[in-house]
Amino acid sequence: MAPDIFEGLETKSRPVVRAMSSPASLVLTGLLVAWGLWMADYRVFGLTAAIPVAILGLGLLVLQGWAREISLASAGVFASAMYYANWLDRDDQGKGLPWIVAALIAVAIATAFMAGLALVSGRLPTIYLVILTLGLQVTIEKTIYPIGYLSGGVSGGNGGAPLVNPRPEPLGLDLVDDRIFYFFALAWLAVVLVLLIRLRRSPAGLAFLVVGSNRQSAAALGIPPVRFRVLAFTLAGFLAGVGGVLGSMFYVTPPLFLGWDVETSLLLLCIPVLAGVDSMAAVIVVAAYLYVMPIELERWDIEQSFIASVALGFGALFGARGVGGRMQDLERRRRYGKRRQRTRRKRLATAVLRESAGLADENAGVLSPAERSACLEVLERWLPPRPESGTALRTTDVRLAFGPIRALTGASIEVPVGQMVGLIGPNGAGKTTLFDVVSGFTAPDSGTVELFGRDVTRTSAWDRSRLGMTRTFQNTRVIPELTAGDNICGGAWAAVRARTASFVAGRPSAWAALREAEEAGYAAARLLDVHTYWDERVGTLEFSARRRVEIARALVAGPRLLLLDEPAAGLDPASSSAMFSLIRRLHSDLGLSVLIVEHYVKAVLDSCDSVHVLAEGRVLATGTPAEIAANTEVQQRYLGTRLDYLDGLEPARD
Repeated sequence: MAPDIFEGLETKSRPVVRAMSSPASLVLTGLLVAWGLWMADYRVFGLTAAIPVAILGLGLLVLQGWAREISLASAGVFASAMYYANWLDRDDQGKGLPWIVAALIAVAIATAFMAGLALVSGRLPTIYLVILTLGLQVTIEKTIYPIGYLSGGVSGGNGGAPLVNPRPEPLGLDLVDDRIFYFFALAWLAVVLVLLIRLRRSPAGLAFLVVGSNRQSAAALGIPPVRFRVLAFTLAGFLAGVGGVLGSMFYVTPPLFLGWDVETSLLLLCIPVLAGVDSMAAVIVVAAYLYVMPIELERWDIEQSFIASVALGFGALFGARGVGGRMQDLERRRRYGKRRQRTRRKRLATAVLRESAGLADENAGVLSPAERSACLEVLERWLPPRPESGTALRTTDVRLAFGPIRALTGASIEVPVGQMVGLIGPNGAGKTTLFDVVSGFTAPDSGTVELFGRDVTRTSAWDRSRLGMTRTFQNTRVIPELTAGDNICGGAWAAVRARTASFVAGRPSAWAALREAEEAGYAAARLLDVHTYWDERVGTLEFSARRRVEIARALVAGPRLLLLDEPAAGLDPASSSAMFSLIRRLHSDLGLSVLIVEHYVKAVLDSCDSVHVLAEGRVLATGTPAEIAANTEVQQRYLGTRLDYLDGLEPARD
């Protein structure tokens, strides 16, 4: 009987059902419904005012929480959409368009504005993006807000005449009743949540988070960072527009623009900051807090700005995980017990790894032969076909200088298909620079880079990844706020053959493709002995486990050539030996071509089929491990004469 290697894997291919089934979501839903049924009218009005801002906050969550970008023009974009929707729909002193047409135009304006902002600010550092968006917010205040027929101007009306836009009657609903409008607004919020939950759980949602965490690691996984940055701004603009349109229906008379100034933009930052990087429910709670608490504390003359500043301070103390992360920790504790108990139970596998006696020990894994075979079968179905012969990677006479410093002076290396090749050399030899050139992060001054026979010298890093090259990094670049499972599946964006729109629409075929990615990721996690951490936040794991999570993520990206940048860096000798044992077995079982940069010379010589030695920007020697160990020049300039390596040769002595 075949082993069930997916035991314990809880699929996320039904994201809405999964999200709504948590106790916190059920409690929040019950509170929102009960609020509209039994609370006093003024309290219902206050929470209704929070719903458009909650939708705006969900857009800020995408922009700031997922993509780690920032905008100080959010209040201006929201208010502009609100004012334009009101003006376009209004019969008196307006355009008299049907409300749905007016809404679509207002949303389109907000979306186009934010998309344009992303396009023109692509190369700006964060501090300059802050200044740019602050300037745009002030520009909106000086140009759009004073227009009488849009916002009512300072007097609240166009030339003294009040601007009144009766609420529309979609599907015959009488939205004049504030309680009916409250549930109408809740329905809008529910639709936004469903679509956004599907996006977040799709490969594209994970790709947003990978891009926000580190753009280079995203590119190495085939995720184009620029595209996702533009998408994040566009989606934030779209949701700001949707929230603004709902606000235009809520405020029959356009609200005074002073409530949507630059100070409001600053205070709106507390929504994604306090909510955390990955909690939509917390966004709703924070938005409700910002609008309900001032009403409840009005008798003490406590202003909204003070309440928001307190929330912002607490949000900064919580860190990127925010309140939502704390809520997720409580849910994890409810399901799995205390963290220390989980850690102690789940680190038994790590203890097995640490008992590895050396590189010759092939029993570093904890899987039975049947389980290992089943995991490899799943990965074989997931990975693209690997060629059986030829050259996976070739660099020819690569030269690169940084001013007067010549980092590479004609480096030429080759990785034959199906082989594991090491790249070693002293510090400053140019290994990292050559690795960056090969990866596509640095363009050479001259020379060529070929990937499976194709010249990719001027090809972007993410396009090289789609051709079959995936890379890990010396400094582990996992996302500590996410679980190991989410980190691993974050590499699947380019490999999943389904459009993002299909995931958002809820098409079963798309979610079936995600299930395949989850199974491939879980199989890789079992092979690398991190499957017991699948639902644990990576930030709580030991360094060796984080390394293996990153390698599993690289495997899910579907490589034919795997580049490993010092996989043993930071590990103790036992863990380093176990790591190389795992890598060697994966290379052998999956037929991957592998290029490793590593300072742990003995591990490279014991594991690789061939080795390149780099010195002063050029290749000093190339050959089998035995030939490299016996090379006199390599010994003199790098290895020394005390290397303990035996392969039919006597080691050199002093």
